[in-house]
Amino acid sequence: MAELFLRISEDGQSVLFAASPTQESAPTRELLLEQLHSVGAESFYLFEKAIDSALAITSQAVELPTGSTSAETVVIAERRDASLVVKADPDFMRASITVTAPYGGKAATGADILEALKQNRIVKGIRKSQLHQLLEQASRLTPGEKLTLPIAFGRLPEHGVDSRFEPLVDDASHRILKPQVTDDGKVDMRDLGDLITVKAGQPLMKRVPATEGVPGFTVQGKALPAKPGKDSEFQPGDGTMISELDTNLLLAEQSGIPVRKPRGMQVDEALTLKGVNVATGHIDFDGSILITGDVTPGMRVSATGNITVAGFVELADLKAGGDISIIKGIIGRKHDGSKLGCSIEAKGNVTSKFAQFAEITCGQNAQFTLHVLHSVIRAEGEVIVMDQFKRQGTLSGGVTEAGYSIRVVNLGALAGIPTVVNAFTKHEYLQHQLQAKHREYQLEAQNVEKIREAQLKLLKLPEHKRPAELAERIHHAAEQHKSQITTLQTDYQQLRDEYEELRSRVMITAYNRVYSGVQSRLEKENLLITQEHGPSKLHIFEQVLQCTPL
Repeated sequence: MAELFLRISEDGQSVLFAASPTQESAPTRELLLEQLHSVGAESFYLFEKAIDSALAITSQAVELPTGSTSAETVVIAERRDASLVVKADPDFMRASITVTAPYGGKAATGADILEALKQNRIVKGIRKSQLHQLLEQASRLTPGEKLTLPIAFGRLPEHGVDSRFEPLVDDASHRILKPQVTDDGKVDMRDLGDLITVKAGQPLMKRVPATEGVPGFTVQGKALPAKPGKDSEFQPGDGTMISELDTNLLLAEQSGIPVRKPRGMQVDEALTLKGVNVATGHIDFDGSILITGDVTPGMRVSATGNITVAGFVELADLKAGGDISIIKGIIGRKHDGSKLGCSIEAKGNVTSKFAQFAEITCGQNAQFTLHVLHSVIRAEGEVIVMDQFKRQGTLSGGVTEAGYSIRVVNLGALAGIPTVVNAFTKHEYLQHQLQAKHREYQLEAQNVEKIREAQLKLLKLPEHKRPAELAERIHHAAEQHKSQITTLQTDYQQLRDEYEELRSRVMITAYNRVYSGVQSRLEKENLLITQEHGPSKLHIFEQVLQCTPL
């Protein structure tokens, strides 16, 4: 029978190696590993260097003279319980646990894991399902094997949503964008339906109040406040009123033509004409105008409200204090080398099926469903050339400038017609706003510094010589200026964040083709398209205007 070199310590936690002075031969590593099994310590943690030392000592003991009683005891293995290491991400939005399986010791329990999390101040977002999965998978690990699983998750705040204003009726500009559906389900681009009118008492718009948002938290329990949505009230236009029964409902106060506004509607008593031609003469009206036919060449139409034309506008001038909606199209012609023969100017939106050889200026969006050819478009908002299905919509030739984005189906033409598109022209105005707010902040900071100097001068005086009234005034002024500088700092940061977010979203988009010959500009960056591209977006990336696939 082989000589036994190993024994378990009295506390059962270690394996001891002891060489007998009377042993006849040195044990081998293989023999020691076998004996670990025989003493029930095969899963203990092995000290490899200690084993090497023990084997070396044994080898020396064999060579000792007979009668020597020297012998050494060496700990070569020990029982180890499972260990737990908790690690949180730098932003404390997730925490993971690494379990090291036990070496003959106690396995980790749910209570052990919860205590480890507590010791590391992980107190929020602990998922029971992850805890059970960790325990179940850890039970199948071999001694010393490691397993890491995320077990606690923070939650980002859900910021509130701003008030929304949902129209309950269409207006003429939106009817152009939504042609009628025929009985067989097809869309008839020529049929735009009846002109829209409303009756007194009819609901026009619903207001959805802003929400507060839902706060978030980190795994350490730190609250992450949600930014509440901006609450806005109705701005009822002429001919409308807020319902007495529901303050979130806007009603028509009179019969007429509805006109959509960003935070309300107005109902116009419109001047209705069958057409504008030499028989009617030029039209200048205080209110809105509804023209059921065409505006013929050479005519001028002006209104303080909206202008709606059910037919064509050809070689004419239209000017409106509100929106201009031209259902069938805008037709101009090139005159005197550069001048275009048709001019459309609106403080609101301009909407039409198409425009060619026209000069169009608007204070909001310009939107067309078929094409814009060889025209000059200047819009404070967006320029959109596409139908509701994004199947057709070509912007080719001319110059197009948009305060924000430009969205089309096809940009340019196969023949390489020079086409100039300039997006985000609003950036200078927005940057001036930022600079003005920063100057306000700097001025207020100077005022705070002056107040601080006055306080220091006052403190240098003996207490009995300090005028109480002056001290109170300085203290009051200091509090006011501190509050003001905090407000300005918040406003500036909010403006800057909004600008950066807007800058990241503004782009020139072509959902089908971008052709060569397009000269694009976004902010101060320029890009000439020299080859054809498929669906693409032109946007600023790393301070450079680039054309990338959608």
